[in-house]
Amino acid sequence: MDEILDQVVGYLKGIWHKRWYGMVIIWLISISGWVYVYQLPDQYESKAKIYIDSQSLLRPLLRGLAIETNVSQEINLMVKTLLTRPNVEKIIRLADLDLSVKNNEQFEALVKELQQQIRFGKSARSRVNLYSLSYSNKNPQVAQKVLQSVITVFVENSIGRNTNDANSAKSFIHKQIESYEKRLTEAENRLKVFKQENVSMLPSSAGGYYSKMEQTKNELASTKLALEESKKSKSVLQNELNALISSIKNSAAAQKQNVFTTSVDARIAKLTADLDSLLLKYTDDYPDVKSTKRVLANLKAQQDLELEVLRRTVSSSGSGLDNNPVYQDLKRELGNSNTKIASLTVRKNEYQKRYDELALLVDKIPEIEAKLTSLNRDYDITKSKYTQLLERRESAALSENINKSTDGVQFNVVDPPRVSNDPVGPNRILLSTGALILSLAAGMGFAFLLSQIKPVFNSPKHLEQVIGLPILGSVSAVISPGQKRRRSLLVMTYLSLFLALLLIYLALIAWYMKGFWASVNSIMGMF
Repeated sequence: MDEILDQVVGYLKGIWHKRWYGMVIIWLISISGWVYVYQLPDQYESKAKIYIDSQSLLRPLLRGLAIETNVSQEINLMVKTLLTRPNVEKIIRLADLDLSVKNNEQFEALVKELQQQIRFGKSARSRVNLYSLSYSNKNPQVAQKVLQSVITVFVENSIGRNTNDANSAKSFIHKQIESYEKRLTEAENRLKVFKQENVSMLPSSAGGYYSKMEQTKNELASTKLALEESKKSKSVLQNELNALISSIKNSAAAQKQNVFTTSVDARIAKLTADLDSLLLKYTDDYPDVKSTKRVLANLKAQQDLELEVLRRTVSSSGSGLDNNPVYQDLKRELGNSNTKIASLTVRKNEYQKRYDELALLVDKIPEIEAKLTSLNRDYDITKSKYTQLLERRESAALSENINKSTDGVQFNVVDPPRVSNDPVGPNRILLSTGALILSLAAGMGFAFLLSQIKPVFNSPKHLEQVIGLPILGSVSAVISPGQKRRRSLLVMTYLSLFLALLLIYLALIAWYMKGFWASVNSIMGMF
């Protein structure tokens, strides 16, 4: 730590030894810097504020009917593209700045200057679309004119952008509609020709090929089942007819022998046997005995009725069948059954023929159906896109009418471009202070550099460190009173020069702050 401290002290002594060179550098740089700062032209700032109104009462009412655009994104895009080169060139022409330009290099420099110095943005704390603009120039009228040109270009670009976007969208949609209309017509023609060529093999409302085949198969099976049922019914009717014929013939023989049988003879015989058994156990008042007697009496009455009918039938018809109504009914039903069997046979043969024909087309029909499905799919997709484009065109037209009726995005200049009477720059106080600090640093640096180029040994220890040999002794210089006075005079002169430099600096600062204090006093006077 002591070595570092000794080294720092040595550097300071070296700088002090070359202090007059440093003072010259300090004075040269300070005076030059202050003269340069004083000659800098005053900068006057023009400011303005614009409020962008993006609200419209019609937009919420027509939401879903018209095309909705993100107004905030449009505004942000306009703000970001305001200072592009084409816009800056337009601003230069509007503000007549190009009149002072003599060559392309000056024009390029002017473009870059405007892109850097024009400030346009939204306040971070502002929740509304309130934007501030500012621009500084040595000529206050030029600053105001440039800012007015910026506002003009900004508004014109927004209006032109909306118009160009609307025209481009309309043109694009119109071309797409024409293209899809042509494609839709071609798809309809292809579908019409295909249907005409394959009308007999196309699927109907009942279904496609496999549906037809399955339906035909089911109809064939149903017809076969109905045919079998009709044949069974015919067999039953034939058996009944044969039984009737046999019964009538037996009745005729029984009439000759005066012997008739009825359908209740067996039950009467059984109930008679049961009644005899009950009477052996119970009296006539027993419930089962009474019930059996009542049933037996009903059966005997039915037996008498059937015997009377048989006698009348036999007596009226003898042994013939033509006049028997039952026989006639059975013959009629048997004839109907034969007719139904013939009809079902024809139907079965027809369904069998259809099924065989469909079975032969098992390889061709699916290909036709697949082709038809592909044509219908292309047609449906094209028609859907065509319908959507028509809807979009109507929405675009409605949106354009909305923008025309509501003026789209409205620009209101809340605070028009104005220029303050007092300059806003350059900051001469800060620049003068910087020049002083720079001169001090340069002077000390130059003195330090000279002390390193032409070093001076300030102590025996320093000499010992440099030569690497021990110092056996040293002799102190004897300074006369005259020399002391001369040294003191030089130190006072050096300090006087430094103090004079500070006084000049303070005078400049006081001069520059004259306008500042005047502004402060005028503001305080308002209260």
